[in-house]
Amino acid sequence: MLRKLKNKIKFALIIPGIPWKDELFEKDLARWKSVLNMKGTDKQILSKLLSSDKAFRSLYIFRLKKRLYRGWVNLLFPPLDSLYIMTGKIGGGLFIQHGFSTYIAAESIGENCWINQQVSIGYKDNTTPPVIGNNVTITCGAKVLGPITIADNVTIGANAVVVKDLPPNSVWGGVPARRIR
Repeated sequence: MLRKLKNKIKFALIIPGIPWKDELFEKDLARWKSVLNMKGTDKQILSKLLSSDKAFRSLYIFRLKKRLYRGWVNLLFPPLDSLYIMTGKIGGGLFIQHGFSTYIAAESIGENCWINQQVSIGYKDNTTPPVIGNNVTITCGAKVLGPITIADNVTIGANAVVVKDLPPNSVWGGVPARRIR
């Protein structure tokens, strides 16, 4: 009871600055609502997610443009401290499942992607990071490294290590990653 009241007070403090008109934020919220099968208004869903899901908090804080407002959200709803998002451009609808011990440093990520826990997306050396297409699923423990491109509609299996370009509409797994189908 006391926890619910505390969360309602926190949420009331940030309501004035919620970026409802931001297209990427709206796509993220709709995706999380759909994947988690949540019922209610967008404000209710946002309140529930900020109160209970640190991976969502991390993505929400990443999306915020206003520095002062970002600081308040960061203070009231701390992000997941082992989820690092250092990507220039992320399309709407990104879903991060769990997010524990996850490092996301891509040049860009397309729309409606799904990233699981313990995933590493980043540099293989001093070159550029990967480019991730639309509707890409990267499952737990996978590594996507180097100046490569992951095309649209690709699924990367658990613990796979990807160091080369992947074509669209394919499933990959293993070390090094090989096409499964």
